[in-house]
Amino acid sequence: MQVSFSDRPYLQSAVFAALVLFVVTAVAFIWVAHVYYRKKLSGLPGGNELYLECAYFSEIGKRPSQQDSVFISSLDDYRKYGITALVADGMGGMRYGGEIAQKVADFVEGMCPMSFFATEQNADILRSFSNELYEEYKLQGGSTLALVNISGNYMNYYSVGDSDIILIRDGTPTILNPRQNYMTLLIKSLCRNNKTTQTAYTNAKAKALIDFMGNQDPKVIYTRKPIRIFDGDKIIVSSDGLTDAVSLRHMKHYIKDSASVTATLLKRAVAGRKRPKQDNYTAIVFSVKRGYL
Repeated sequence: MQVSFSDRPYLQSAVFAALVLFVVTAVAFIWVAHVYYRKKLSGLPGGNELYLECAYFSEIGKRPSQQDSVFISSLDDYRKYGITALVADGMGGMRYGGEIAQKVADFVEGMCPMSFFATEQNADILRSFSNELYEEYKLQGGSTLALVNISGNYMNYYSVGDSDIILIRDGTPTILNPRQNYMTLLIKSLCRNNKTTQTAYTNAKAKALIDFMGNQDPKVIYTRKPIRIFDGDKIIVSSDGLTDAVSLRHMKHYIKDSASVTATLLKRAVAGRKRPKQDNYTAIVFSVKRGYL
């Protein structure tokens, strides 16, 4: 005896339920894929997403040689790996300052592509490398480290020493990383004792670094949570040769929409100060923009 499909209503229900489940699963998969690729492409050129324009300068100033080093990862790989940018300022007056700064730049290049979400591990790697430099040079030289790692619409940073990472938003420059120098310790001590901080700025040892690459187990300052960046933001990574010559209060006058124009104006501003003991001055400038098809 043959039994038709219509004679088994529960089979009809099961098949219908299976079809509904299949359609729901397919729609859910398409939606998840859509969200994933939107997040993956967030902050990249094309559509209405963010992209970066980059420019830099590196000048000797009044020093006998250039002890600043720069590294900028390939902008061509930004879609896949993000971008990493570093300024390493060799400690002036020390025999191996410039050499160590170059080694720091070479080491960071070797870390690329840098894992964006492994900030603690990245900081540990940088600290371990500083220990290697300590063993090799025995404090006969050192270097600062100011590093940004940008992926999509977010940025992490890492810092050792007194080079600056500056975010300009709505025309207002803000230094994101604290300087690891003696002045910082003096200011904290004076504030705790309810005293004015003027003497901290005139102290002869104020600019002496209390931590640097080449020191043993330096404190690597890094972002615990990525910083959101927006259309119109500017990011400057620089040696203190720039910010010692051009204060934040005056820097805003040189910030333009174009990264290359901003870099040119800042370089001219430092040269125009004609400071007799002008340090090497180096800066990487990013202009965050929104692209349109």
